[in-house]
This record gives sequence, C-alpha cells and structure tokens, in this order.
Amino acid sequence: MESLMASAMLFAGVLAVITAIMGGQKRAFEAQRRVEAALIVEELMGDIAITDYSDLSSLPPMRTAGPFLAITTQQPVDEDLPNLGVRVRGTQLQVRIVPNIAEIAVTLAEVNLYVPEPQS
Repeated sequence: MESLMASAMLFAGVLAVITAIMGGQKRAFEAQRRVEAALIVEELMGDIAITDYSDLSSLPPMRTAGPFLAITTQQPVDEDLPNLGVRVRGTQLQVRIVPNIAEIAVTLAEVNLYVPEPQS
C-alpha cells in the first residue's frame, strides 16, 4: 500500500513539473512570435515610409508577411501644428500583424506613421 501511495505522489510530482515546463515553453513560443512580428512590422513600415505619397493609396490592405498576415489601414488626417496656426494635411497609416485571417482580432505587433502630404 505504501508503494502505491509513493508511486501516486511521484506521479503527481512529475505531472506538476511537466505542466510547468510546458507552460514555460508556451510562453517562450509566444514571445518568439511577438518578436518576429515586431521585426516584420518595422520592416514593412520602413518600406512604406519611403513610398511616394501618391502611391500610398495603392498599398494592399492585407498581405502575407512571413508566417503572419499584415493589415494596413489608411486614414486622411489634418494635423494642427501647435503655436503656428498651420494645418497640415496627410495620411495616418497603421500596420498590424495578426497570426492569420481566423485570428484577425489578435494583434501581435502594430506600428503607426503619419505621412504629411507634400506641398507643391
């Protein structure tokens, strides 16, 4: 009877250790995904930042980016410059990285950029 009790206690201890290890691995995997998503979103926004202003409207709203999905949104915005009384027209861009189309509500990384309209 004692050996059965000892075996049960050993099994419970091993199960607790395995559960802790699996939880740690899951967190490490999630952190790795977020770092990868952050690198991808920075690279995409860097490409967008050097795009001609007139070509911004042709950016795809959704595209594959590595193992993820990149969602690009644009919104025209007028910015008031404080103390100058000047209004600058431009576009607010946002790039979000999501795991896939089924998990579109889960944002792994996000970057915003305001691009002023060039003056002629």
